[in-house]
Amino acid sequence: MPGVTVTAAVRAMAARHPDLALDVVRTSWDEQTRVVLDGRVDVCFVRMPVDRQGLRLRPMFAEPRVAVLPADHRLAGKASVGIAELAAEQLLQDPDAVPEWRDLPERLAEQRHSRPRLVANTVEEKLEYVAAGEGILVLPVSVVTFYTRPDVVHVPIEDIADSQVCLAWSAGRPSQLVRDFVESAAAALAG
Repeated sequence: MPGVTVTAAVRAMAARHPDLALDVVRTSWDEQTRVVLDGRVDVCFVRMPVDRQGLRLRPMFAEPRVAVLPADHRLAGKASVGIAELAAEQLLQDPDAVPEWRDLPERLAEQRHSRPRLVANTVEEKLEYVAAGEGILVLPVSVVTFYTRPDVVHVPIEDIADSQVCLAWSAGRPSQLVRDFVESAAAALAG
């Protein structure tokens, strides 16, 4: 997942199983659980919320989420914002990824009249729309720092939950190697 660094977990597993070939696969929000359920990967770092059906999950870490705004946005210079201050903004991502925004009373009343969400599949595409003033994003701080650009700023959101990152694996394909990876990753990330 963008912003999630897996190096420590992969190295810990490689130290535990030196003869095991480990491949790292990039995923996205849209496919983060699908790659586990269809067997393309054995484990995946996923950003919550996800549909838990068919999965086992173990929390790994949490990180703050920030509002991603055009550099000239009216809120761009603030030290922090509340989620309600973003209610009138066009969200450029799946509203289910930001239930705190989606469920604001102003949003619920406006849903009948809001314009359709622009279709952008990657963080890079979404950031282009933000820079162009088409809307905003709410992202984990590690994603924003990974994609630093001069025409986009981020502002901490003071009243929403952190982004939770979990390890996910198939409930239907138990494996000692998967259990070993989960334990190794948890130990590596705890340090």
